[in-house]
Amino acid sequence: MRLARSLAVTLAILGLSLAAMSEEPAKPPPIKALMGENFGGLQVILVSLITSSYAAVPAKADVIRDHASELTGMVPEDLPQTERDRFLSLAFALQTRAESLKSISEVLIQHDQEGRASGRLETDHLREALAAHYGGMVTTCVACHNRYRQQAVARP
Repeated sequence: MRLARSLAVTLAILGLSLAAMSEEPAKPPPIKALMGENFGGLQVILVSLITSSYAAVPAKADVIRDHASELTGMVPEDLPQTERDRFLSLAFALQTRAESLKSISEVLIQHDQEGRASGRLETDHLREALAAHYGGMVTTCVACHNRYRQQAVARP
């Protein structure tokens, strides 16, 4: 009896799970999807900076660069020309910072592999440059988000 009840509950849960999976999930607006994925990438990059383990950085930088490129085609229609220019400058700045972040991280990966092979791991100016570009990316994201969000964020 218990086995039958457990089997019935398990099958019901499985059925509900499959039904939920078959439904098309609500898709966020394209710009919000880009922002969410960029935020996730920035978190991975931050952990990489803290741990001095840069293997994940180039791929995340590519995603952010690609999204910044997509943002150049998503300028809100209702903006005056000066604001359109500002929006585009922020998107291009993010794209450039992501490209620089990728380049520096690739050099650091190579540098660290060579350093570990000889039993040493040096800290150098490239780590500071990588952190500076990361900070610039975050600043660019916040500047754009604060300026062009659709509505104010409610404060508690």
